Amino acid sequence: MAEASTVAEGVLSQYGLAEDPFSLSPDPKFLYLTHQHKAALAKLRYVLERRQGFAVLYGDIGHGKSTLIRRLFGIYREQPEYESVLVTNPDYPTALQLLKRLTDEFGLPRRPSKLDQMQELEGFLVQRFADDKNVVVLIDEAQMMRGEQFELIRQITNFESDENKLVQIILAGQNNLRNKLKLKRALLSRAAAVATLDPLTPEETADMINFRLAVAGRHEPLFTRDAHAFIYDRTKGVPREVVKMCMNALTIGGMMEVDLITAEVVNESIE
Repeated sequence: MAEASTVAEGVLSQYGLAEDPFSLSPDPKFLYLTHQHKAALAKLRYVLERRQGFAVLYGDIGHGKSTLIRRLFGIYREQPEYESVLVTNPDYPTALQLLKRLTDEFGLPRRPSKLDQMQELEGFLVQRFADDKNVVVLIDEAQMMRGEQFELIRQITNFESDENKLVQIILAGQNNLRNKLKLKRALLSRAAAVATLDPLTPEETADMINFRLAVAGRHEPLFTRDAHAFIYDRTKGVPREVVKMCMNALTIGGMMEVDLITAEVVNESIE
């Protein structure tokens, strides 16, 4: 393990990198904001900041959905006028268990029934509204949710004043979340905004690679244009697949002691 770590550090140093630019962890600082990412972020922030209640973010596997949600969480976690929670992998068998997970995040006591727990949550939201606090709930991987849990979310969106929602909820999930919500028309009709993340274009793929390298400390080109084109052709612009391919190519390039990562190096890393 130590030897592998030493090799990785040597590759980063060889290419003038202070940290790994192609880690698969959803670190918000490595989120490259394309036009569609900026549009999605703007839509979601409008819903949250204008207290519009409910929004949905769709993104298939590896399209940056989780990273974008974490970017949102980071924005509002640091602002005193907001109280925000992030729930990942809401794979619970019942609506009550999901509700208790939410109330646990806010530090509320557990009650024996769903009705009592909802009253506990409502009282909390009313008090936070009186304190001029905007409560934000972000749920990632929402495609894991089950039928009655979507009804729970609809019920929570009913908590409102005469003019504003007491809690703002964003469901983020893979594209099969879209199919589930089509069957939950009462909830979907309440969405003030719906955003979708699609694969990157060839230009965006190259820009994302260069952006991540710059964040990690290298501002000169490292991957050649033919490498960019090759990576896009193989990954079809899916961000996570781009990152994985670049990670492997960086390692092989370091072992081959080349100054630039070419398409031949990328292909070598695949084979």
